Order: sequence, then structure tokens, then C-alpha cells
Amino acid sequence: MKSSYAFCIIHFGNKKVYLEYEIYTILMLKENSKNDIVYLYSINDTPQEFVDIIKQLNVITKPYDDKNITFDIDNFKSIYKHFNTLRTCNYLFALNLIEYTKICIIESDLVIMKNIDNIFELECPAIVYYKDTETRENNKIPQSDKEELLTKSSTQSFVNGGVILCKPSIKYYKKSIKNIKKIIEKNCEYPNESLFIYTMKNIYNLPIMYNLSHYLLKQYLDIKDNVSIYHFNSTIYKPLDIIKDNYIEKDKNKLRKHIVLLFKEKYYDKYNKYVKTLLNI
Repeated sequence: MKSSYAFCIIHFGNKKVYLEYEIYTILMLKENSKNDIVYLYSINDTPQEFVDIIKQLNVITKPYDDKNITFDIDNFKSIYKHFNTLRTCNYLFALNLIEYTKICIIESDLVIMKNIDNIFELECPAIVYYKDTETRENNKIPQSDKEELLTKSSTQSFVNGGVILCKPSIKYYKKSIKNIKKIIEKNCEYPNESLFIYTMKNIYNLPIMYNLSHYLLKQYLDIKDNVSIYHFNSTIYKPLDIIKDNYIEKDKNKLRKHIVLLFKEKYYDKYNKYVKTLLNI
């Protein structure tokens, strides 16, 4: 029987370093979920080699066309030089996966600690909302005027889009495509998050244990045993980079070092040779 749920990874670009992150994310998901894994990739700049490598992991691969939506858009200024953040809005293509009841879109800079299939039991659409996570419950995010919220989100972030839980919907796919113009117009700092909160209705708070930023480790020490996903967001030092550059021994942040060591012991040491073979390194 086909799963009614799926985890989704959204790919664009031709940089192999991101492919390596994605491979480890898929391997972590395969160890911690029984649901489908869907790899969505842009037809405009994803090398066929990347798709062939991902297919060896026995996951579902699906192309999407982001031309004139987020690809080749000149009038958007990204906060990062190494990639155009507007393309993080490509999560919207996962909304077309109407064969699933719910989907969980995840980024590839995460460390998955345990089985996360229970995330699909939560109300959605859901995303971590910083101002409401103290409750650690799945509450609706207070909705203010969306135009005002969009204006504010051009310079600040209210949510963290590393993990997004939602129901596939052609209606919201079309609304998202339409609203991209607003995101470009406002030049939002984190466009995927702005698009999500601007487009979706009745957004729920995702409990922070499903997407705990490494910047908030000290703040949430009391729930460390319940954390399912750690997120290494807004940093060039992802767990893989920390391990490869041997920075792990020099890291003075004991909490972050502990998580990286867990990633190394649980996943890197186990799959490193396999991943290198896949990437032909």
C-alpha cells in the first residue's frame, strides 16, 4: 500500500557540495522514517548526473520547471552570494504532490536524531514560529494583516522554514505562483518563509523539537532528549564541513560539538565511503 505521507527535498543548481548534503539527508530519513521520500529537482540547472546518483538511493525523483518563476529572475537581490535565496521558494512545487495526504518539506542542513514519522500527526500547514515556541504545543500562529507581515518580513524573520509540514494543494500551488511577484517586489530576506506565511491560511506552529536551530541550543536545554531535528541554519559550517575541516576538535561550543559528534558516529562514519563512491570522489 502506498504511503499517504512523504518527505520532500527540493534541489536546484549544479554544486556537488549541496548534493552531498542531500544524500546524507536522504540516508538519515531512510533510517528514521517508513514514509516515501521525494526528490524534486529543477530541470533548468540540475545535472542529469545528480539525478542518476539520487536514483541509486531508491527514492522517488520528480522534475519541476521554475523558469520565469524563481529561475533567471534578475530583479531580486539575494542576501547570499553563493545562491539566490528566491529559489528557496521552489518548495511550492511540492504542493503539486496531491497523491499524498501530507508532505514534509525539509532542507538538507539538518541532523535527524530519531524516527520523525509522528510529525504527520500534527495539524498543518505548520512551521516553527519563534514567538510562540515557548508553549511547545502545536498552536495556530497569530495572523496579523498579511500585507503588513509581508512588509516586515523583508527585513526580519518570524519563522524558520527548514521544516515545513503541509497538505498538497493545487489551489495553494497557484496562489504561491501568483504571490511570488509580491516576494520579489518586497525583496524579502527569507523569501520561502515570507511566501509561506503570506500564502497559507490558518498556519500552525510546528513544535520546536522538529526544527531546533543550533543557535537556540542553550535556550532549550531542558528538551534536548526530545529533539527530533537539529537545524544548522544561517551558517556555512554544516556538520559535514565541521567534520571534514577537522573543526570539530577546535569547536568551543560544547552543545554544537555534541550534535556534530552524534552525526559523525551515527551517519558519517557509517556512510562516508558509500557516499564517496556515489559521488565518484
